[in-house]
Amino acid sequence: MTRHQLAALAAAAFALSSAQAASIQDTFSDGTGLIQTDAAPFVETHLPSAEAPGGGRYIANSIEAGVAQSGKFSFAAIQAGAYFTMADTAVPLVTNLTYGVANQLGQYLSINLLSESAFRLDFRYVSAPMSLTVSVITAHGPGTFSSVADYGTALNASLAQSVIIPFSAFIDDAGNSSPVDWADIDAISVLVSGPGGSGFALDTFSTTPVPEPTSLGLLLAGLGVVGGVVRRRSAR
Repeated sequence: MTRHQLAALAAAAFALSSAQAASIQDTFSDGTGLIQTDAAPFVETHLPSAEAPGGGRYIANSIEAGVAQSGKFSFAAIQAGAYFTMADTAVPLVTNLTYGVANQLGQYLSINLLSESAFRLDFRYVSAPMSLTVSVITAHGPGTFSSVADYGTALNASLAQSVIIPFSAFIDDAGNSSPVDWADIDAISVLVSGPGGSGFALDTFSTTPVPEPTSLGLLLAGLGVVGGVVRRRSAR
């Protein structure tokens, strides 16, 4: 077996492991909307979308009272196939993208993510180091508390970059009435904060599926064949 055949076999085995479509795939390509504010505390809107989970997106940008200045604005927009946001040099960036219910807007997602394994955020660019927090919420009905789990990380300043967050990395908030139920996720929130003058463009928000047992078995079998051939070649 030639080196090219080995590479092809390994590539085919990998393709089998990732041949399942994600249950969330928002490319921000089916709608437009813009919010802009130069006053505290925040400005928000709910944008209907057939592509977005739950049929829409909630976007909000906030400015603290101590830094709000007339003419110094922060904005967010859905356009050109991305979620864009930027703040003026005097205004720290605080922006929120939510699917599901947020601040009395939107509706419960009620989606089952047990067949998925991670969230994936594909950025077109990030202009400065920022902090990213993704939260998931399970609602327990009227008159009861919701359960929340979070994951926080840092974003590097760069052009294209992808952030993959395994569901296993989420930590349930203290005081939850019960753990988050991944079979019944009602809201997903993406909160990003950065320094004044910063901004980013998010190209895609999606989930990564759990490999099916058959695909995983074929992947392992294919890698086993590759390993066996390599060992035989090494023994010559």
